[in-house]
Amino acid sequence: MASGIPWLQVLTGIGIAGIVLALILALRAWREAHLARYLILRRSASRRARRWLWIAAGLALGTSALNGILRSGLQLPFENALPPWARGFSPPTTLTPSPMLPPTVTPIIEISPTLLPTPHPTASPAPSPLPSPSPTMPPYPPTLLTPIPQAVPAPPNARFFDLALTDACDERGRPIQIPSPSLTVFPTRTIRICGRFQVENMPAGAAWTVAWYRDETLEASSTLLWSGAPGDSGYIYNTRAEGFPPGRWEVRLYIEDRLQVRVSFEVR
Repeated sequence: MASGIPWLQVLTGIGIAGIVLALILALRAWREAHLARYLILRRSASRRARRWLWIAAGLALGTSALNGILRSGLQLPFENALPPWARGFSPPTTLTPSPMLPPTVTPIIEISPTLLPTPHPTASPAPSPLPSPSPTMPPYPPTLLTPIPQAVPAPPNARFFDLALTDACDERGRPIQIPSPSLTVFPTRTIRICGRFQVENMPAGAAWTVAWYRDETLEASSTLLWSGAPGDSGYIYNTRAEGFPPGRWEVRLYIEDRLQVRVSFEVR
């Protein structure tokens, strides 16, 4: 290669470092998949281990292919795009004589003392506010971490979406009418809130969880086994005999340990 940079050694080193890192992460995830206390955490760790093994295999294949290309004498596509000085060459420097200009005479201007500008203090710019750290996601609700032996695995393409909330609920906790758009503010006298969400590819017997948070604090959660068809609508329901306390609420829906929906509303 004409370049002064040892691309073969550099790119090979990067590829090997990536392979080693991916294998370490896969090993840690695989260990967690066998030693984690809860079934749902073991399944999540097993998925991560397989993902890191695929990444390591891809890096190994790419590094091998790149070595073969470079050892064959071919140039890298981006090498020709580098400027000459970056490929180990110094550009020739030429001096262009500047034309001689005739001398100019600067006229002397007398300024009256009364015309001198009065200095004004310049205001220093206000400091820009520092970005506030984003709130961290509260931990999984306890019911999600409780193993359900009879639960069946949910495929990766199973999902929940389009959760709409209302306070018009029947005795079974089903929405009588879904407003459009969905309600985001409820009065403090509200005693029940229910919702409907759309479902895709959810097998019967798969575990799912609904969790209710108020001001980032878990108020209630329940983990159930899906009992409908893979594409049926889903329903959630929460009731408070004394009325919902004021605050900023959020509903979260999970399939196993995978967060699917986050819907916020306010009670005031």
